[in-house]
Amino acid sequence: MQDAGEIAALTFEVSIEQLAATDALLELLGALCVSQEPGGDEEILEPEPGTTPQWQRTRVRALFPSSTHAATAATLLREQIGRNVEIATEAIAESEWLDASRIEPRELEIGERLLIGTAATRREPGGRTLVRLRRGLGFGTGEHPTTALCLEWLDAEFEPGATIIDYGCGSGVLAVTALCLDARQAFAADIEPQAITATIANAELNGVSNRLWAGSPDRLPAQSADVVIANILAGPLIELAPQLTALTAPLGVIVLTGLLTDQLATIEELYAPSFVDLVATERDGWIRLVGRRAAD
Repeated sequence: MQDAGEIAALTFEVSIEQLAATDALLELLGALCVSQEPGGDEEILEPEPGTTPQWQRTRVRALFPSSTHAATAATLLREQIGRNVEIATEAIAESEWLDASRIEPRELEIGERLLIGTAATRREPGGRTLVRLRRGLGFGTGEHPTTALCLEWLDAEFEPGATIIDYGCGSGVLAVTALCLDARQAFAADIEPQAITATIANAELNGVSNRLWAGSPDRLPAQSADVVIANILAGPLIELAPQLTALTAPLGVIVLTGLLTDQLATIEELYAPSFVDLVATERDGWIRLVGRRAAD
């Protein structure tokens, strides 16, 4: 039997219509890396320069940090792309996993004041705040729509001196970005040890680790923050509503992402009793919901 701590891969096929949603869901589920090749007997064609190859059916292979994580991802994938989809699971050699973890994200300019770079970025940020990232052992590079929506909110709204909780931190991009924007302190929580490792590494890369707490959610210090960001899925947002509300200081801001358009009404109804001025923003079918905690 596969050990819960082993790196694991899921392999399955999807149609061309399902591919974009599958890619987005895999990143949100914490895939370490995703590769694609033609499914079935489809011929492999050389794509035009500057284009991405597309096949009627695509074989997708996604690496996850544990077999338990992979099993959870497989269940959620079946719910989204069809319960009859065949998903194969296999243990992965550590060398393959480490090769995947060395992939660097591309540079991104976010809003008016952020530049999300790589560990190798040396160019002057041109007045922007530079945040260097390694993909590391967790996911989160700023390219997924939900992460981009969170970064845009931080760029436009985050105030120096505020405290922030990044719940479901992945590679720590949101917590580290807030620290680079002069957060007084950031708390980064995730159930995956690899995510904590990646978050600490990214904080050290940016020289902000002295203001970072990183650990599992059950070890979060008993306190509330000016900003709480939860870039997770709708199910956990529903289940964790009491905890996320309690973690948000009175008059503080909550930023919820990872929900789809058709899940918005449920999440709004759940959080409306505790938060005012709820505002939803959509991108590629994903929603960012922002609200301010009512004064006690």
